[in-house]
Amino acid sequence: MVALNPNAKIIFDPRTTWQGRCAAAATGMTGAVLMSVLAHNYEEGASHLYKLIYGDGMIVPAPFLESAARIAKNGAIIAKVRQRNREVKWWVLYPSEIALRDDFRRLADQLKLSDKDRTELFDAVTRWVVADRRLDPTMDPKDPDAKRLH
Repeated sequence: MVALNPNAKIIFDPRTTWQGRCAAAATGMTGAVLMSVLAHNYEEGASHLYKLIYGDGMIVPAPFLESAARIAKNGAIIAKVRQRNREVKWWVLYPSEIALRDDFRRLADQLKLSDKDRTELFDAVTRWVVADRRLDPTMDPKDPDAKRLH
């Protein structure tokens, strides 16, 4: 929408976007991962979005994610986590890609996201996974060769 009057303000509420709706609804592990997904994909906008939803005084207490995700050799989704004692360690966030997908599918279902918004959400989650350390991502972990190659 473009205002015809040059002095008129265009009002846009980011809380109505899929990013804002997800940020307001996500809790627990899903919320922590979503914050990291948004920060990774929308560096500038994520902090403004969180200020709008949670207020200026929002402080993220440890533990919190400090990196984008990677897929470990065993297929688990891992990321660096800053702990309460200020140490940073790699943590398993999800045992598999399927668990990550299902977690975000539940969030999308809960919010009744449109197909377009779902696609954008899952594209952002996909970009958040920055490395795949499996030798062959298509290999079935039950395959005897999978154990031999690790």
